[in-house]
Amino acid sequence: MARPEPKCPIRVGDPCSLCFPGASGPQDCGLVYLVQSDPELREQLAAKRGEARQALAG
Repeated sequence: MARPEPKCPIRVGDPCSLCFPGASGPQDCGLVYLVQSDPELREQLAAKRGEARQALAG
């Protein structure tokens, strides 16, 4: 059985490439933490996710 591949919460649609030094996945990625702790960046990410969903649906 294939292992599930974690997706990057920041780069919508891309797999986690462990781009942040020391990270073992999205769960302990410093970049994810920084984006999620900044209200403006979190809002921009939510908009980008919405655009990606619309592109897939339409």
